[in-house]
Parts: sequence; structure tokens; C-alpha cells
Amino acid sequence: MKQFFDTENPFVEEPTVDMFTLCHDYDGPHSSGQTIAETSSAAKEEEEVVEVVCLNVELCIHPTLRQEFLECIRQNKSGSDNEPKCLQYTWGENANEENTFHFHERYVGEDGLSAHNDAPHFKVWEEFAGEGEPFRRTPVVQKFRELL
Repeated sequence: MKQFFDTENPFVEEPTVDMFTLCHDYDGPHSSGQTIAETSSAAKEEEEVVEVVCLNVELCIHPTLRQEFLECIRQNKSGSDNEPKCLQYTWGENANEENTFHFHERYVGEDGLSAHNDAPHFKVWEEFAGEGEPFRRTPVVQKFRELL
């Protein structure tokens, strides 16, 4: 028995896909009379290049401290999301290793990272990390600058 698509054309006519319209909210030239390409080019000339400082962090927590750790990190995430120079604070648990957590953080320059490190919610994290030995392994922190 042949498959449906082998014997029939399910389309009355060939579909037309306009990828530009699907990906952009475009309704013709902008009110300035410029095309999108002209507007985009002008915007790029005015853009200031901003350094983005990123951190990738791996933390392995003792199972007995899991709940305390999660409460601390959730409040740190909430506070970070409200920092004006924090572009991203994402974290989650390793899919293959319980109580191992990964973080990806992005800040507007060194000033953004410094502001994060001075914030009250980060101080709560510092207290948690400094009490006893909450880590099963030494934390891994990788710092890098985003290349644009």
C-alpha cells in the first residue's frame, strides 16, 4: 500500500512561504520613508558597542543542604533579574548528576558584575557559600567576554 503523499498532492497549489514576513513585523517602509535595510544600517551606526561579561558556574552541593541551597539561589535569581545591568541569570540542575547545578550569567561590563557582587541578594549567597563546607567539589567558575 502506497503512502498518501506518494499518490496524492495534499496541497491544492504549491504553498508560498515568505520567510521575511514570518520573521518580521513588516508593513512596508517605515514612517520615516526608509526601508528596513536603511533603518537597520542607520541604527547600527548609532549603536554603542557594550562589553558583556559572562560567567559559567558549576556547583556541586551536599544533598543535606539541597533545600537551603535552592531557597538561597531562587532569591538570588529573583534579585539578579531586577538588576539593571544583569542581562541574564539562568540556572538549572545537571540532567545526569543530582545536586550538581549549572549557571550562566551575563552582565553589562565589569560594572554590571561588580554591582551584582555588591547586591544584598548576593551577600546572602556569600553567607551560604561561606558557612561550613556546602560543596562536594570545588566550584568551577569560568569568566569570559562575549564577542559580538
